[in-house]
Amino acid sequence: MLTNQGVWLGYDRFSDHLGAIILAIDEQVQFITRRAKQLLSQYFLPCTPHLLPEPLHHWFKHQISQLQFNGDVPSSYLPLHIEQAGKQLIIHLIPDLIREQYLILLEEKQSQSFSIATLELLGLTKREAEVLFWIAKDKSNAGIAKVLGCSEGTVRKHLEHLYAKLGVQTRTGAVMVALEKLGLLKG
Repeated sequence: MLTNQGVWLGYDRFSDHLGAIILAIDEQVQFITRRAKQLLSQYFLPCTPHLLPEPLHHWFKHQISQLQFNGDVPSSYLPLHIEQAGKQLIIHLIPDLIREQYLILLEEKQSQSFSIATLELLGLTKREAEVLFWIAKDKSNAGIAKVLGCSEGTVRKHLEHLYAKLGVQTRTGAVMVALEKLGLLKG
């Protein structure tokens, strides 16, 4: 259900978990959840109430200029990523041109690291993840075989499998795709 300002009545229930900001077309903050206030204070310098922090405002203006420049609603805006102290703030913009307002969603996640455990999250087996980890550390097949206690032929077989899973043909390609999928490489 909506209030007369176009704000969801149920937001108060989610304000401890959901970082959301509703902006009017004139860029004034109409509504902000408690979680959004916390995240803004963690990642940005203090700002004037009812206004976005300066870096976030610049990003917002750029996103809106893309909308006006293209003349239509893009399928999605590029999210803003801010890293700090092992965490990452991801900010999404959702326009509501009918109500002439914008929804900004703020989501905090732990930053990924390049480790064997995170490489396994890409669908690699533990051994494939270990091989890829050591490739990224500039080890040769012989060096990887020595570290893992297996033959070079076994390392080559793991390489074949992880290349197929990642859709690549080279060691560099495998590392680059893994970095992209983990969000550690900005495109």
